[in-house]
Amino acid sequence: QLELAADIAEIEWGNANQALMLRVAERYFDVVLAADTLRVLRRQQAAVERALTETRERFQLGDVKVTDTHEAAARAEAVKAQALAADADLQVKQAALADLTGLPAGQARLRRPNDAAAPAAGGSLEHWLAKAQERNPNLQMRIAGVAAAKQEAAKFSAQAAPSLDLVLQVGRNRLAGNGDFGAASNTGNERMIGVQLTIPLYTGGYRSARQEQALALAAKADADASHTRQQVALQVRSLWLGLTVGASRVQALAESSKASQARLDATRLGNEVGDRTTLDLLNAENDAANAELMLLQARIGLLLDRLRLAALGGELDETQLEPVNAALQDGAAN
Repeated sequence: QLELAADIAEIEWGNANQALMLRVAERYFDVVLAADTLRVLRRQQAAVERALTETRERFQLGDVKVTDTHEAAARAEAVKAQALAADADLQVKQAALADLTGLPAGQARLRRPNDAAAPAAGGSLEHWLAKAQERNPNLQMRIAGVAAAKQEAAKFSAQAAPSLDLVLQVGRNRLAGNGDFGAASNTGNERMIGVQLTIPLYTGGYRSARQEQALALAAKADADASHTRQQVALQVRSLWLGLTVGASRVQALAESSKASQARLDATRLGNEVGDRTTLDLLNAENDAANAELMLLQARIGLLLDRLRLAALGGELDETQLEPVNAALQDGAAN
């Protein structure tokens, strides 16, 4: 049991090390996404305010309806509120990263995912399933816990009932006194060493009850290990499939972002010549901003899923962080 406890402690240390790496990466990318969200919203806010100014000037000239000015003003205030909320969210995310790493809040250099493809999973689904079944820390701890529970039950079995003990005893007795015939004393020393065999004939049901309890706990530990094995396999499948289709999804979102930007440019030109309303322009601004943020979020999700898959396989370390770090580039929002 002591050897198994030492093994479990070592597995827990490795699992905590992986969890820390993954948590730092998640907090870092939370800050990256929050900073980029604020940057996009501020850019959108500036564009909406320009549209509001232009709409008011054109309304004074009788070129647009009064409803256009109201729509532009409402959208400007809404984007302003979103930017304020995004600024507060960024400060919270920066504080969380600073608390975890000890780095000064807001002073870390932010790098966002580049346009290159994210690191591949590096193996087939069967490969990752086998690796997770063999090296997943949570599953290893469950399996070791089953072995420890069985050892606990073995202590109360009939074979473990008799005990053989080494017994050592030393004693000394001394009597002294005075009487009618004078003083007298008597001293006796006793030394004994040997072995003692104890065979309990009846314990009132205590030993059998403890054994049944230990066997039930061992069965529960085995069921928990089986459940953990299924959960780990399901998580591996989900992450592996997400990485497999993730690159295509990122490519589709990149094309969508380009199309949204082209639509925005066309809508802005159409609004200037009177073919598109102010509401059309504001909607195009909003769609272009959302498409850009969705693309960044998808790229970050791919990188984190690659790290999560490595953690499930029990191999998340500095070497696994290198390709993720190589997929980043300078230029994140300040």
